[in-house]
This record gives sequence, structure tokens and C-alpha cells, in this order.
Amino acid sequence: MTRGTIKSTQCDAESAGTAAASGLAAAPARLGVVLPSLRSSSPVNGHGFVALGGCSAALASQLAQRINDAVDAQDASWAGR
Repeated sequence: MTRGTIKSTQCDAESAGTAAASGLAAAPARLGVVLPSLRSSSPVNGHGFVALGGCSAALASQLAQRINDAVDAQDASWAGR
């Protein structure tokens, strides 16, 4: 690979990580949950990388409950068909 190709690949990986972090942050935000440490990180092995970080136990429990509620609602919707 040439230097320009490596730089382009790294830039693409950084962009992918940023886009993935934004998308992942937006999903729980729709449920009123904000993950305070979620961020894009440096590429790993040429691939975009997202650092999920940490949060309080209360926030983790809230997120788990919201995800479970959403899955239960989806299951109920499918069962009614």
C-alpha cells in the first residue's frame, strides 16, 4: 500500500467509527437514555472503532430495561399477526 492509500483507509475507518458512534448514541437517546462515555475511537486494524465506555449501574439498568421493553413490545406486535 502506498502512503496515500494507507491515509485514505485510515480516514475511511475514522469516518466509519464516527458514524457508528453517532448512530449508536442516537438509538438509546430515542428512549431517553444517554450513554455518557460513548465515542468514536482510533481505528483498530484498519477498521472503525467505537468506545462504549462506562456508565453508572443505574444507567446500565435503565438501558437494559428500555431495551427489554422494546423487545417485548416487538414480540407482542409479531405475536398479534
